[in-house]
Amino acid sequence: MALEQDRRIRFPLQKLAMSPLVALVFGFTFSFAWTPCVGPALASVLLMAGSADTAAQGFALIGLYTLGFVLPFLAVALFAGSLLQLFQKHRNVVRYTVKVGGVLLVVIGLLMVTGWMNSLSGSLASSDPQATPTTQVTPQPEETPKPEESAAPEETQAPVPALDFTLTDQFGNTHTLEQYKGKTILLNFWATWCGPCRSEMPDLQEIYEDYGKNEKDLVVLGVAAPNLGQEGSVEEITAFLEENGYTYPTLMNTDASLFYSYGISSFPTTFMIDKNGNVYGYVSGALSREVFDDIIQQTMEGSQ
Repeated sequence: MALEQDRRIRFPLQKLAMSPLVALVFGFTFSFAWTPCVGPALASVLLMAGSADTAAQGFALIGLYTLGFVLPFLAVALFAGSLLQLFQKHRNVVRYTVKVGGVLLVVIGLLMVTGWMNSLSGSLASSDPQATPTTQVTPQPEETPKPEESAAPEETQAPVPALDFTLTDQFGNTHTLEQYKGKTILLNFWATWCGPCRSEMPDLQEIYEDYGKNEKDLVVLGVAAPNLGQEGSVEEITAFLEENGYTYPTLMNTDASLFYSYGISSFPTTFMIDKNGNVYGYVSGALSREVFDDIIQQTMEGSQ
């Protein structure tokens, strides 16, 4: 097959004396060839580093990535003789590792396309003790036990006040949390480059219109961080919204402070804030219209 062919440049290695310069050239060539393979992972690491609270934390994340990338190669270099003998002895088994790796790549690709990768990374991400979210909203079961059937009373958590903000949307209008006191707020953190974010935006637009365009008891607000990681400028985000017909307010968090304060670790992430101004819960990953309606109803009923 055409994809299974390769092209090689022949070097007379027997005539090249090993030196730091030769090692540098070989290392550069090898890293250049691996760039398409490590690109997606490196992009994620750089996004996390760019979103870090401090420069030191960002450098630490890049350093850990580099360490994890280099250590396997160092191990192979130190034990090259033993590994070559092992591969020679178990040649029939080793050849299947390529196929297993290919299957894993296909699975990871499907997770990324369907949006499950964001949900998985969000659920596995460690929680920040200083972050606002404390409860994850989950769809209600079809049948809930009656109070008299409960074996023991549930412990109630102290309400967590949502962090206030003063941000401007794509139309130049200013929004604050205080001005929406008494209404339920759906706060959706997203990015233009995020496929799962784009998949749920038509539903958010419908919800915005169905609930009276923020004039009734529900307020729909998007939050974007211009120039954060792969994100574009305010003008580019505004153009994206106009091109796709999304008119619900999207707050431009130019310094990404709201993203840091709410501990956003994956896109999209939706926070529900009740009418008392407290965080009711959050959900990471793309949601369907049914799930949106469910968590909206939970928040409204839970704050009564």
